[in-house]
Amino acid sequence: MSKTYRDYNQYLGSHRCCNVSSGSGSQGPAGPTGPGAVGPRGYTGSVGPEGPTGPTGRSCRGPTGEQGPTGAKSFIIDHPKDGNKYLVHGCLEGPEGGIYYRGTGEITNGEYTVIKLPEYVSNWGYEFTTYVTAIFDGKVKVYAVSLVNEEGEFTVHGENGTFNWMAVGKRCDLDCEPLKSSIIVNGNGPYKWFENI
Repeated sequence: MSKTYRDYNQYLGSHRCCNVSSGSGSQGPAGPTGPGAVGPRGYTGSVGPEGPTGPTGRSCRGPTGEQGPTGAKSFIIDHPKDGNKYLVHGCLEGPEGGIYYRGTGEITNGEYTVIKLPEYVSNWGYEFTTYVTAIFDGKVKVYAVSLVNEEGEFTVHGENGTFNWMAVGKRCDLDCEPLKSSIIVNGNGPYKWFENI
């Protein structure tokens, strides 16, 4: 008898595949070595099926079947609704170690409300960009936001109403164009990381 899940988040919570610890993690039994911790059945090290053609005209997989330079880092979990399928998702990428937080807020005083990010954020993230989208309640509304302050808070200004918000920040800088002569590359496939020489 299959287990029923309240929603997709509960399903993912019961199939943890992406717990990341500092440093490099162990190798998943079914996939190439990854820098993070290995989830059950080696999901973090699995390579997904061939992806769509990218903007350079190359597939996400090279001619040898391995991920090429335009390939997506992917992971595989059991499909939450169809036992005959897997669910393959790719990882978001960028030239920085990025973090994000999101939620729903509400203004009830006709002026503003304060959004508080988790307490640890002030010691971890910086250079945040915030986004706010009004939830339609019969009237079109515009909201304005402050910068995220040193306590990890930002203020949303506007009339009464609810909104979705997202704060995207930086956790660390990356040297995204290192010289090949200055680093040692570890790992294989899309799961590579480097050490400085």
